This record gives sequence, C-alpha cells and structure tokens, in this order.
Amino acid sequence: MKLLLGIFVFFLGLGCLTAQDFDDLAGVDAIFFPDIRSIEYRIIKINGEPDPTTQIGNLNEEIAKLKNEARDTDNPKTQDDLNQRIGIKQNQINQVYNDKTERDKWNLYYSQPLSPIPIVHLQSNQAIFFAFDDLNEEPTRYSYTIIPYQWDWSEPLDLTTSEYLEGYSYSEIDNFVFPELTNTNYTAHRFQFPNDDIKPLVSGNYLLVVYETGSEEIAFTRRVFVTGQAFSFVPDVRGNSFDRDSLQKINFTVRYPERYAHLAPGRDVKVVVLQNGRPDNAQVIEKPALAINRNLRYGYQDRIGFKPGKEFRFVMMQTFDYPQVGTHLVRQGDDDGYEVYLNAQEERSYHPTFFYRDLNGQFVTMNGVQNEEPGDPDYAHVYFTYLKDDPYYQADLYVVGKFSDWQFKDEYKLSFNPREGRYEGEAFLKQGYYDYYYALKHPDSDRIDIDRTEGHSFQTSNEYTVLVYYTTPNGRFDRLVASKSFVINH
Repeated sequence: MKLLLGIFVFFLGLGCLTAQDFDDLAGVDAIFFPDIRSIEYRIIKINGEPDPTTQIGNLNEEIAKLKNEARDTDNPKTQDDLNQRIGIKQNQINQVYNDKTERDKWNLYYSQPLSPIPIVHLQSNQAIFFAFDDLNEEPTRYSYTIIPYQWDWSEPLDLTTSEYLEGYSYSEIDNFVFPELTNTNYTAHRFQFPNDDIKPLVSGNYLLVVYETGSEEIAFTRRVFVTGQAFSFVPDVRGNSFDRDSLQKINFTVRYPERYAHLAPGRDVKVVVLQNGRPDNAQVIEKPALAINRNLRYGYQDRIGFKPGKEFRFVMMQTFDYPQVGTHLVRQGDDDGYEVYLNAQEERSYHPTFFYRDLNGQFVTMNGVQNEEPGDPDYAHVYFTYLKDDPYYQADLYVVGKFSDWQFKDEYKLSFNPREGRYEGEAFLKQGYYDYYYALKHPDSDRIDIDRTEGHSFQTSNEYTVLVYYTTPNGRFDRLVASKSFVINH
C-alpha cells in the first residue's frame, strides 16, 4: 500500500509541472544543462504515408511498361515522350530513396525538408520530431511539458492546462540510445510532439520545456508553433529581390473567413515575418497596408524589407577520414577526440557574390559520405580562423547560425590574436554539415550584425516565414491562424 501511495505521489508531482511551475521562464530557446548538445528537429507525418519499398516497386513496374512501349514504337516523337516520362519516374525513385535514407537515419515514418522553425498544423497528422544529445557520463531521464505564450513571446498566457492541452500535462522521453564506436560518449534522446499523451487544443506559440524527470531542473527550452490555418493566403505571396540598394521586400495578402467579420485588423491581427527562422531581426506588422473585402494586404507600401546577407559559409565534416571542402586538416587529438581545422577566412563584404545551394543557416548531423556505410555521428573540436589585422572597435566577433540558436553564445565567441593578426575560436560540434555567419556583437545589443563581416547581395537566397496571429475578443488567446514559408531566389 505504501508503495502504491508513493508511486501515486511521484506521478502527481510530475503532473503538476506546468506553466505555474515555470512561470518565470523567458519565451526563448535556451540551454540550461551544459552537457545538452545538438538539438535538432524534423517535421514528420505520423501516418498515411505509403511504404517506400512499395513505392519504388510500383515505379519500377511503370518504368518497365514505358520501356516496352518505347521499344514497340517506331515513332521518334512518341519515343522521346516515353523516354521523358521514364526520366521523370526515375527521378521519383531517387526522391523516394533519399526520403527513405533520411527517414531511416532519424528512425522516422516520413521526413519532410528542413523547416526554418518547428511548426505543425493543429489536429493534423504532423508532428515535430526532436533529437538531442546528453554528454553527461551519468544517463539522465527527461520529461517535457509545453507552456502557451503570447504572440510576441513576452509572457505566458494565463490559462489552465485543460484549456490548451488534451491528455496529460507532461510526457516522459523514453526513446534513447547509446551510440557505438564513437570517441565521444553520449546518450541520444528522441521524442515527438504532439503525441498520444500530450496534444495542444488551440493554435499559438508554445514553449517546450525539457526537464530532468523527478525534479524541476530545466535542461533546455524550445519555441514551437502550432497553426490552425483558419485564415488563408491569397496566392500573391512574393518577394521583390530587385532592390539593389539594400533590401529584399515581401508582399502578401491574408484573407479571413466570414465568421471573423467583426475583427478590427489594426487591433486583433498581428503579423510576424522571419528570415531563415532568425528571431533577432524578425519584423512585426501590427497594421495592414490595406484592408478591404476581408482581405488584409501587407508589404505593398515597402514596409517589410530585410537585408539579404550572402550565402552562408559552411562547415562540412560528414567524415573524419580526410579533409572536406572548407577544411585543411582533420586529425585525432591527444585525448582521442577529433580535431577539424577550417581554412582561414576573412571579411567578404566587398567580395564578389557567388551563388550556391546552402541550408539557409541550418545544420544537419550525419556520419558518412556517398558509398560509405553510415554510422553514429561523433563529435569534434572545430577550429575557426578569421583574418583581421586589427580587432573590431567596440564589437566582439562570434560564429552564429541555427546551431547557436541565432544567439551570441560564449562557446562560439572568437578571440583576437594580435601576434598572428587574426581571430581564433573553437567549437565542439557533432559530425555533419553546418551553415554559419561571422557576426559582430555591439554593446547593449543582441542584433546580429553581418554588414562588414559578410556583406549583402540582392541575389542571395533566403527563406521567409509569415506568421499571422489573431487575438480573441476576450484577449485570453493569441491564436496562430495562418503561416506560410517561401524562398526568394531559390
């Protein structure tokens, strides 16, 4: 009886870890446990997807039929048409195979392309699949809960758990593995949200809080977005990237349904536009340029514009067997850990612009290149070198990207070496591919400044995300009623 009572009290205590327990948390991505590394996510579909083996088999059958038709006809035009269709089917096979490879790596049902922010549709078959590593030598069990926040992440919403959650108020993370054959020992944790235990009832902003099971010690937090798509985008979303002076400008129109006819656009609707998922330069539009016939038009008076930056620098280290593009030395250090030395770099604000495909600031962890059997990713000490005769005046130099949560973190700060005339820095990164910028931090500002270190070019490809919020008449809910992501200069 005492054992049952103890178990009941234990789980009752865990169930109480909700917004009331974490009400002093800022609504930002943060890491509180120093051993937590490589927090990644993918947007997945949790059911209804056909088996990839069946898809490939069906496509091969269709290709065989098309080849037979091409062999049986003497009409050159018909043969060209059939060969073109065969090529399309073969490309589809390649895409299915690539999706399968990505899914197998993450142990997912189905993986979509990288998303600039973790966002899912309410009451859909989508989920956010999170993965993170714990480098602590003592395995730790983790749980998580979610807290609803205002549209601008300024503070939590004053709601009871039953108003925004279906199921339990927390969920334990019970999917973890211990990678083999790596020099760095770590525990790889995985979980998905929403799931059968914890589901949001309303759209909006949520702060995911991952904490040590059995205590209130917070490991890390992540912003997540749940959209209801109650409003719709008129198909005129576009970016004007031909402003050679400075900015990439965004235009779009949002249409709201008849049941929202009472709303006041300047009071009830707020729009946030993100560039590559960056929170530091997000633009907030509190009033549309024009409101007519339930259409809200934004950006038509040049109110939404972003400095484009340049294509991202990158770290490529899918293998430690040899240096890859951008690295000049890979070796095992004295502690049996790997060391990766990047090529020395410098300011490129006045350099010619080169276009190449990047990840728009994101990163992907992986171990293995083409024709290699993939294994568990390891960690390495990555050394950055940035050539500069004199230090920047009243500014510090950092490496920033999605891997740094678009924040200035001490572990990614570079130090100036006056004897060598360069900045130097070291980061402990998981094996894979990383986009990054060199950025300046000015006193009393968290705004990422790349004007001198990277420069800007109107041809740069960037991904923009538009988030539309509606505040209910009683003011208790800030619902995320529409979202859309699109790429300029893709």
